[in-house]
Amino acid sequence: MDDETGPAELLLATCTRDLGDPDLWITPDGYPDSLALCLIDSIYSTGAHYTSVLNVVRNYRDYRRTQAANADSDGAPELLTTIGELGGPDGWATKVGNRRPTSTAPGAPLKAAAIASAAETLVELGIETTSELRAAAANGQIDAVKQAWRRVPGQRSGLTWEYALMLAQIPGVKADRMVIRYTARAIGLPESQLSAKRANELVRRVAEVKGWNIIHTDHAIWRFESGRQVSREADPI
Repeated sequence: MDDETGPAELLLATCTRDLGDPDLWITPDGYPDSLALCLIDSIYSTGAHYTSVLNVVRNYRDYRRTQAANADSDGAPELLTTIGELGGPDGWATKVGNRRPTSTAPGAPLKAAAIASAAETLVELGIETTSELRAAAANGQIDAVKQAWRRVPGQRSGLTWEYALMLAQIPGVKADRMVIRYTARAIGLPESQLSAKRANELVRRVAEVKGWNIIHTDHAIWRFESGRQVSREADPI
């Protein structure tokens, strides 16, 4: 028995008890054709109520609609164009996003600035669309992209990176505070002693053992821990 077996078995039992039938889980739609929305949603999602994130996504869609364009097919270049049109990250934050900073540190840049930086980074690496991001993952080139992402202001932890992959429908685990809290409780550790990486590894292992979709497993845990409905009603027989 290796060091992971005990905690993984504890988490597996807890997930089996709490999450119900995986065929009935409410699954995340993500943005399979919009790298722009993956960037916006993932970077705005940390340290914020998700309602505020949805507001920014809606604002971006509305802005693009006024241009007779479709936000749900925008890549990183289109996102950068909108930022330029509105006078840079500051103007974009006022018109489309919000003025939340990347951290509570004095002088921390706006999340809109981090979005612009992340988009520029991906374009420089030749990744402009979700399909190109998925290709990088399939070709074993994703680690270099991850390292570049983590150099963007406020993104060092890698949590927004994992979430962006999930939104682009690339298998992974977004070990945010809800997933960390749930996993820590399941394995009997204080939340402060469980790293995002460790939680990520444990959830991935449970999904592999059960044959569950890793993205859907992460989302089901997140919904349960945040008090949301995990499963839809079963169809009547």
